Amino acid sequence: MNAISRILLCLSLTTPLLACAGETPEKPHVSVQGYAEVEALPDSAELTLQIVATRDSAADAKADVDRRVAKVLAAARGQNITDDAIRASQIRVAPDYQWEDGTRQLKGQRVEREVVIELADLERYGALVDALVEAGIDELGNVRFLVSQREALAAQALKAAVADGRERAALLAGELGSKLDKIYSINANATPIQPRADRAVMMMEAKAADAPMLLGKETISARVSLVFTLD
Repeated sequence: MNAISRILLCLSLTTPLLACAGETPEKPHVSVQGYAEVEALPDSAELTLQIVATRDSAADAKADVDRRVAKVLAAARGQNITDDAIRASQIRVAPDYQWEDGTRQLKGQRVEREVVIELADLERYGALVDALVEAGIDELGNVRFLVSQREALAAQALKAAVADGRERAALLAGELGSKLDKIYSINANATPIQPRADRAVMMMEAKAADAPMLLGKETISARVSLVFTLD
């Protein structure tokens, strides 16, 4: 059964015999689904950094972490990142044990702190990573590439999905010698933006990585269920 035939199963020109998607009107009607996708390249990033030190005393480890966190903050500010785009967590202190020859040995006191940086201009990504490495970060734990205009993209996808559904409904009604009257019901669903592999990518050089950074397009999709009465 092809796609048109499946849609025709949901088309009723008399009192409906099938309820394809919830409540349907008593008069002749057509039920369809519309679908659309919108793609965009990321335009911002969120970097999560770890600064860690293990020393004989917690005070010495904290002093080392504080020194490097100060360098990280200076590096971020040097890339025109404002303080409201930087979050530094509370310091965590714990004994640092390691296993040696089947026994647990105390190596010192471990102090760590997490710093999250929001980067609004991806053109500065490479320079920022270089500066952070020079500042002495231990781990670039997680980098999330984001699309800032999520709500606008979701609205665009919904509009396109509605247009797609209306076009399908008008096609089916016209093939059976009828016309669309009024919209009876509409249910909509938009999916969050999800990273998706794509051949069309944005490339930026990051010296610290010594390789190009590839950013795949991200997609937001929308699906609507429409019921039109027929004239």
